[in-house]
Amino acid sequence: MRTLVASAGYGKTTLADQWVSRDGRRAAWYTARRASIDVAALALSIARAASEIVTGCDERLREHLRAVPNPSQHVEVLAELLGEDLADWSADDWLVLDEYQEVVGASEAERFVAELVSACPIRLLIASRQRPSWITARSILYGDVLELNQFALAMDSREAAEVLGEASLQSASGLVALANGWPAVIGLAGVSSAEIEGEEQVPESLYRFFAEEVFDALGDDVRDGLATLSVAPLLDRELAAKLLGIECFDSVCAAALDVGILDERGAQLELHPLARSFLDERPERRAEAEAVAAARALEHYKARRDWDAAFDLISRRGPTGELESLLLAALDDLLNAARLSTIETWCDFAATSRLAGPVFSLARAEVSLRHGRHSEAQAFAEVAATQPGENPELCFRALSAAGRAAHLASREEDALELHRRAEKCATNDAERRDALWGQLTCAIELELPRATKMLAELSAGVRMSDPRDLVRAATCTTIYQLKMGVLDMKHADTARQLLGAVSDPLIETAFQSVYANSLALGARYEEALEVADALLTAATRYRFDFAVPYARYSAAVAYAGLRDWREAERCLDESAASAQAVHDRFAEQACYAVRLRSLAQQGRHHAALSVPVPELGSALRSIHAEVMGSRALVLTTAGRLDDALVLVEEIRDVSRAIEVAVLVPAVAAIVALKRGDARAIDLVAELENAAFATGAVDILVTAYRSAPELLPVLLRTQGRSERVAE
Repeated sequence: MRTLVASAGYGKTTLADQWVSRDGRRAAWYTARRASIDVAALALSIARAASEIVTGCDERLREHLRAVPNPSQHVEVLAELLGEDLADWSADDWLVLDEYQEVVGASEAERFVAELVSACPIRLLIASRQRPSWITARSILYGDVLELNQFALAMDSREAAEVLGEASLQSASGLVALANGWPAVIGLAGVSSAEIEGEEQVPESLYRFFAEEVFDALGDDVRDGLATLSVAPLLDRELAAKLLGIECFDSVCAAALDVGILDERGAQLELHPLARSFLDERPERRAEAEAVAAARALEHYKARRDWDAAFDLISRRGPTGELESLLLAALDDLLNAARLSTIETWCDFAATSRLAGPVFSLARAEVSLRHGRHSEAQAFAEVAATQPGENPELCFRALSAAGRAAHLASREEDALELHRRAEKCATNDAERRDALWGQLTCAIELELPRATKMLAELSAGVRMSDPRDLVRAATCTTIYQLKMGVLDMKHADTARQLLGAVSDPLIETAFQSVYANSLALGARYEEALEVADALLTAATRYRFDFAVPYARYSAAVAYAGLRDWREAERCLDESAASAQAVHDRFAEQACYAVRLRSLAQQGRHHAALSVPVPELGSALRSIHAEVMGSRALVLTTAGRLDDALVLVEEIRDVSRAIEVAVLVPAVAAIVALKRGDARAIDLVAELENAAFATGAVDILVTAYRSAPELLPVLLRTQGRSERVAE
């Protein structure tokens, strides 16, 4: 690792550029900006730069950022993910991080860089005005880091004499002493004809002195042109031509390049930071001309979707009133890249500037949603929907966000009403369908009878020519079947064949999660393991930690079905741990229910009853009933028949979920057999019919393994024997 650490004007960027261009080296270059303190922006920008060396190394990171709610909480994962894709980085390739001081003090951003260095063999060159906080004096002392500091980068007398040309070595030595070897001063002195009067000036005063002389010598047109260019925080030839006009562009840039005020690197034009500061401080700044230039630059950045440059321009130069339209245009891109910190920065700036448009409330709602603050998100979104505005799409989006927040907070009635309001605000058919899908999700969770008709109407518009929509519809259909009592795998089996044509990992993993669970419940154990493994692979590849609990507990059901108890227990432990890590109460509750049923099959009812019952206060009806039904099954194996029947009566009409639809008759049949009840044979028949009618055959398998006296009755008749054997 190499670092160049010195104040502005010490030639760090120039030296880095020249060094990586020599001796067969290749370089990926990233210049940090104000927005780089957002770890998502920094990670993706570095990955994008590194893709010039390692093609495609940014793809997994990009997909991961689309899915994670809050990347600042997973800095190590971001670094690990990119580090894996940079594992083949060669010894001749270098990543240059210029202007690193922009992220110094931003803990997540700096930690990402430090973790990335540890995660892969990348060779790093950092140019910064401050030393990175994670580089210690010890690492420099022991040679792990080679640092060239301000003293090493300062010019000596001979170097200054080369720059000054005709000046004597004695004159150069005098200037070096006055300027402390500052290359910026010596460089300006080299293109200036001014003479220093007196020896009391400090380096900053010397720089200003020579800068005044150089700028005055450039002429009015060039000075005005440079003042115009300084408005733009990010500059290239196309934008410079727009700002100056074709007739002035060449002459202004040529003059500035000639004296070193302007530098050209690739497609970018860079005003020296000291020159930019000098231009900003000049008393003759022209407000009207700069306002026109700012407006042109802003339109240029918007067209390029360079949101960071656009915000830099607005926050430094104004007009602040443009921020609302900028955020509206940029919000989706920022959210897709998980740049929550950037959005918060923009909203904070808006509040400071007394801007209160609905888009700022919507943006805060989206950020709160991804932080898991669902009540706060719903409140912000509803405020956005009621604020006055001229954009009907904003009203729809705000109500949709409020509906999602209410759904995630398990306030399904509120969510359903919000999605209905969103449907009324929809401005096109696509928005209307999105609102209807939202309503359907709530209706399924609430187990409303009209969910059947809603699903049929929405599914009618799905075509095989759109694999993404078809897989999404199959996911929703399967969830509906799991909740409403009859599992038919036909649509899901078809959708599985189309997964290869779906390029959205969120759609893919959502389907695999539901499909693996359904296969396991249907006693298609080997297939369930295949899909659960594929889900785990995708979750690992894209670091979708939220999908891991579902992959593992579906695998646990399958392993238990295959009597591999050790693997089942291992998967359940992993599922429970990962569910706790991502604060997924539903997954914790489901894992508990599966663990009870696995232990019951092994005859370990004492161990099952000692497992702590998870918190169920805000649980959905379906999972609450499944947990209680699974516990009732264990109670029957422990001989606590009355307690089991009490639990069954409490959940009998609570939910139509297929697990519950089989657990209830299973407990009733086992209790009847144990008591020698005359109705036992009929109750066993009801259990069998319920299992095969709903498709939850695994619950039947669990029942007769937990209560072995059940199996002989199931096998008593020829038809029943064949069906159970299958």
